[in-house]
Amino acid sequence: MTKANRKISPGSRRRAVAWTAALLASACLMPAAPAIAGTYPDRAVTIVSAFPPGGIVDVIARRLAQRLGEQFKQNFIVDNRTGAAGSIGYSAVARSAPDGYTLVVASGPTTMAPPGSAIPSFQPQTAFSAIGMIGTIPQAIIVANTLPVRTLPDLVAYARSHPGQVNYGSAGAGTTPFFTMELLNAQQKVKLTHVPYRGQPEVMTDLIRGDIGVTAMTVPLVVQPVQAGRIRALAVTSSARLASLPDVPTVTEQGMPGLAISNWFALMGPAGMPPDVISALSAALSQALAAPDVRASLGELGLVIQPSPPAETLAFVQADLARWIAMSQSLGAEPNHSKEAKK
Repeated sequence: MTKANRKISPGSRRRAVAWTAALLASACLMPAAPAIAGTYPDRAVTIVSAFPPGGIVDVIARRLAQRLGEQFKQNFIVDNRTGAAGSIGYSAVARSAPDGYTLVVASGPTTMAPPGSAIPSFQPQTAFSAIGMIGTIPQAIIVANTLPVRTLPDLVAYARSHPGQVNYGSAGAGTTPFFTMELLNAQQKVKLTHVPYRGQPEVMTDLIRGDIGVTAMTVPLVVQPVQAGRIRALAVTSSARLASLPDVPTVTEQGMPGLAISNWFALMGPAGMPPDVISALSAALSQALAAPDVRASLGELGLVIQPSPPAETLAFVQADLARWIAMSQSLGAEPNHSKEAKK
């Protein structure tokens, strides 16, 4: 007997009808899947860099865009939306549709919520969905060769004996180096005097000349002048010593763990993104960061790759934002009017 001629018994028919009805009923109880589920991405995805081409954020965004595009077999395009210390780029992402087609490489609380700046058009703690952490770039505390100190305790002792006479430079009040040095002031009860600059290159120039005594700066920018003997590195803010500066102890080694402040980078999108899209992007990001070529190229920037899942990333970002907003208020950080530097 062929399948076409096979008779279906009344009992079988009733069971089939009942089974179909049960499936339909259970489907009605399930949340509706997003319209793009299973097809994401079906067009180009934009990754916003809130800082100019050539800077660290831009390089990270472009490296990830290349690898994510290969994984999803779709174009991932980097769009530099610069200005207002990063607020223009972040605002554009916060206002975009939460469909996973506009993302941003976030680069730490002092750019997402510039301390002392005017109230942005978005709330940084609630305006974004976290996809995953990318990593951190530690700082180095560096001094001019004219300053007679070799260690952090030396610097503290010298500053105490010369109150207000040691200047430190930064790219403006509210930047990460600014907070690092102000924390040193507060925790060690010293008085280093702030000198604001337009950007980190100008800070480095004056440090080499001896016009200022000390600053904190991301490690990739200090390795060459330290190795050339043009400045001295007292400490790094990473949890362990760095291969690029192996002889420089950490702040924790020198008894000052409160100065362990690094710039972090995370991939984020607007609030309200579909959970399945976040999961797909998070998995792809983890895979990209595990690739040897990606790790090598980002490692050249001084990036310590530290991936984390979306929920953990969001909790970290929100806590860190709250920490620095509170600190900026306690320090009375004024708006950063310095001209934009590559971050």
